[in-house]
Amino acid sequence: MLELYTPDYEIINTKERITIDLLKDGQDFLEQFDINTDLLLDTASLVYKYLRNNGKFPHNLYKFFIAAYYIISRHPFTFPAHESKKDFCEKFGLPVSSLEYCVEKITDSLNYIKILDDMNFPYFVDPKRDIGLNVIKKLIKSKVDKAMMNFLLCHQSINSQILSEELVYEVVFEQKAFPEELFRQLYEIVFQYVEREFLDYNEYVKMQKKYFI
Repeated sequence: MLELYTPDYEIINTKERITIDLLKDGQDFLEQFDINTDLLLDTASLVYKYLRNNGKFPHNLYKFFIAAYYIISRHPFTFPAHESKKDFCEKFGLPVSSLEYCVEKITDSLNYIKILDDMNFPYFVDPKRDIGLNVIKKLIKSKVDKAMMNFLLCHQSINSQILSEELVYEVVFEQKAFPEELFRQLYEIVFQYVEREFLDYNEYVKMQKKYFI
């Protein structure tokens, strides 16, 4: 008789079922507390991505659900979000050190961007899914391509700092894709992206100075 499932497939299926059951348990756990229930699905999605990326289940998944909720609830558009970690953790009976450990594990695993405001409170951005950040990346690509053409065809020099400032101004004040109170923090992110886009340009300038000037 033909077997419908291979052992490997059964293992994968079993693990997925366990993961879904754990996610449901985590949601039920968070609902016991005074939280924003609108963030529950995004919280569960973040834990799911972490579990898939990490490849194994943590000993206490509830701690990671609390950490995921903390991350999701601190998007830059929640500014000013000035609740201390201590006050946040007291609601869940969680030590601050446990929160910091789980937050670091999740954000490092999924390459989240961490932003600190002027009072040192953290905010988190998903570099792959955040709409505002994707708008920024597209604008950077367009601006850098145009600047490169101006350089190649018209020999206009490129200043990545000025270009970054122009981009941030457009993103914050025209596109409204980021809170204006975090202008400086956004500039630092944009400047890094711009510098990466200009790697080829910088190499070309070095070669030009070496061989043609």
